[in-house]
Amino acid sequence: MDVTVLGPQRRTSGAKAAVAELIPRGPVATINAGWRERESEDGELNAVLEGRMANLRLYQRWTELISTDPEYAAAERKLADELEEQQAVYALRLFHAVAALDQVNRRDKMPAVRAAAVADGIRQLRALDAWHLSEVAGSRHTFYRSIMIGERPNVLAHRRELREICQGSAGMVITGGHVGVLLHLMHVFGLAAMLTEPVITWSAGAMALSDRVVLFGANRPAGRRLPEVWAEGLGAYPGVLPFPQPRSRLPMHDPYQLALLARRFKPRTCLLVEEKSRLLLGEGRPLPTSARWVDRQGAVIVRGPEGDVEERPGVPVDPTGQPARRPAHADPVTLRRVGP
Repeated sequence: MDVTVLGPQRRTSGAKAAVAELIPRGPVATINAGWRERESEDGELNAVLEGRMANLRLYQRWTELISTDPEYAAAERKLADELEEQQAVYALRLFHAVAALDQVNRRDKMPAVRAAAVADGIRQLRALDAWHLSEVAGSRHTFYRSIMIGERPNVLAHRRELREICQGSAGMVITGGHVGVLLHLMHVFGLAAMLTEPVITWSAGAMALSDRVVLFGANRPAGRRLPEVWAEGLGAYPGVLPFPQPRSRLPMHDPYQLALLARRFKPRTCLLVEEKSRLLLGEGRPLPTSARWVDRQGAVIVRGPEGDVEERPGVPVDPTGQPARRPAHADPVTLRRVGP
């Protein structure tokens, strides 16, 4: 499946142009569950879709389940509490692992020793990420089994209605918002099997459709947030991790942190999705022209018509051929406040 990924749609012009070109006629199945309580405030979005919106209203359907099915509601509360604690514990372990790695990277003696220690530290980060993903996946699977989601009559009724809407649509739009809510509700209602091409998405929608959801936000008022894996995504474009709004949410000034990001999540490509981006992604499809990503040295690479060009340099190399140490004055790792 091919998906058109757009940059954040503050002005909606990119979405309007993409819809007009890719879905020129017919109803457009729309998922904006990431807006949560504001899901029904979709007038502007409907205008972008030229009045052809068929809103799937996943959040409204989910709140109906919560309010009418006590057993389901209790299971949802239990899952939410467990996932919150798992994420908090993981974030604490991640902080200490990254802080230690940061200190090692600042040492100026024996560059080869430093490089070996950094490489091993990154392997430990990757193992921690994999452990956390396994733990939260186990919690979600236990939740699905406990409520028998594939057999629950009220859930099946919603899925039948949604399937009919999607089958009658000429394409699909998935907006941004809260990526955790969006991904969870798409799983609950089985949307992975209902995606209707052409698919256009942005922000949280683009993150949910990747094969791994990574929460990030370097410049949050609550404190720097280290990139945290959240869950396995829907996997529409394996091997690509979209990072929307990188200029305000990633430490673009710091090649050391960017290099850590790229090395930690390899072999996936850390794709920078800017406000005016429009990128066609899909399984087995190469990155398109104008795509920007971070390489293992922390350099920003841009795909041009004649090949890949380094837009911003990465970590410098010292006289021994090893990556230079992280400067002593560089930003330290600070623990974010746990919570939303």
